[in-house]
Amino acid sequence: MIGGAAVGYLLLLARSAWKQGEMRQFLRSLAIVAVLCGLVAGAVLLAMLLDSR
Repeated sequence: MIGGAAVGYLLLLARSAWKQGEMRQFLRSLAIVAVLCGLVAGAVLLAMLLDSR
């Protein structure tokens, strides 16, 4: 349910960015956030793997 709310919010933000002509900036910001989330997830996975040994 939280994931659905997040997707809905992102769709509303994308619609607003599209109307204001700022879609490129929105997509760039979204990509940066996705990369940062991936880095955090990778660090957590690495810590879990190292801790389990």
